[in-house]
Amino acid sequence: MEQLAPLEVGIAVLDLDRMLGFYATVLSCTEVRRADIPASLTAALTSSRDGYVNVWLKAPGGEVVKFFRPPAAPEQNAARAFLADRTGIAFLTFYCRDIEGVLATAEAHGAVLRSDRSLLDGSVGVKLAFFDDPEGNVIELVEPVRAPG
Repeated sequence: MEQLAPLEVGIAVLDLDRMLGFYATVLSCTEVRRADIPASLTAALTSSRDGYVNVWLKAPGGEVVKFFRPPAAPEQNAARAFLADRTGIAFLTFYCRDIEGVLATAEAHGAVLRSDRSLLDGSVGVKLAFFDDPEGNVIELVEPVRAPG
């Protein structure tokens, strides 16, 4: 396969405005496109029987997160204690600077820290944090730790 554009990930959402605000404020994503996708197309794709609003968000690294909101609220996935307890996409990873600042902003906007806060100390060679966004999607933050000297 010759990939022609950056990877895109689609996420069904309950509250489009809240999720757009969270991803813009916390993860510096910017809205690049919005479209009403008709039911005739979404049914043929098997993505929704009733159409949806689709919003493309560009992440700072160039990847794209697509939020889609059908007319009827989608069923929210059940929370799980461990990410490996079920198959499928488990989390989105963002590499960043100032992980503590990003996490503080995330928590101030409704994120719930999943991982042990001690992983922010960099003792494993990187600083790490896993948190749930406002609708329970898991985000991983990774900050490389520079060697002293």
